Amino acid sequence: MSNKAASATQEFLDSSQYSLKRILRYERIFGHTWVSTGGETTTKDFLIKLGLRPGQRVLDVGCGSGGSAFFMARNYGVHVHGIDLSTNMINIAQDRLSREDKEVRDKVKLEVADTTKVQYNAIYDVIYSRDTILHIPDKEQLYKNMHAWLKPGGTLFVTDYCRGDRQHSKEFIDYVKQRGYDLRTVPEYGRVLEQAGFKDVQAVDLTQTFISVLTSELKYFEPTREAFILEYSVEDYNEIVGGWKQKLVRCAAGDQAWGMFIAKK
Repeated sequence: MSNKAASATQEFLDSSQYSLKRILRYERIFGHTWVSTGGETTTKDFLIKLGLRPGQRVLDVGCGSGGSAFFMARNYGVHVHGIDLSTNMINIAQDRLSREDKEVRDKVKLEVADTTKVQYNAIYDVIYSRDTILHIPDKEQLYKNMHAWLKPGGTLFVTDYCRGDRQHSKEFIDYVKQRGYDLRTVPEYGRVLEQAGFKDVQAVDLTQTFISVLTSELKYFEPTREAFILEYSVEDYNEIVGGWKQKLVRCAAGDQAWGMFIAKK
């Protein structure tokens, strides 16, 4: 991603999709400090797969408002370096981190950073990313870089929006274009990781899990309508509910998918 493109993406995120208001709205359906599918619930399930041990170093790519970083530090005793392109996300995460216990504060470092531009040494035991890399077109180079950032034997864990293996509807094509996403099918995504040098690649289609989580989030969010509108607006409420229902439609039609990817260096 060129400097100009990265700057444009950051400006889009901070002014639109991840404006301060939108981040706080998203937390009302994902949960406090969470801006990824399923919030703490899916995070708990996914982290079980990683075998985290106290003292390990984790790079949290697209750390959002901090939920995953805080959870890993608090519950697993790992050191987490959280990076995000959105300055709004990091500002909120820094504020939330200041309210955490000293044990967590000492283990979490947060930074505004463009993951396509940074360079790290091979110091990480785990690279963790949730629904973030959909914004990045050159996944091939990004994952080569991530491979280099991991220690030998290190683990990559990613969930990401994907596209279904079908001819897509105009609505889906327009949605992807409007958001500036680069989406691959789940098998295509897995091949990108293999070509980047990763081994033991698991590329798992979790679209049915995604549908279940979206449905559950709506179930608990919709009854909060009156309280939410008092703080925000009818338009804000309808945008969230409408957006979640559109995701369900796209998944049911086979346009959108959700993938989980685990790989080793």
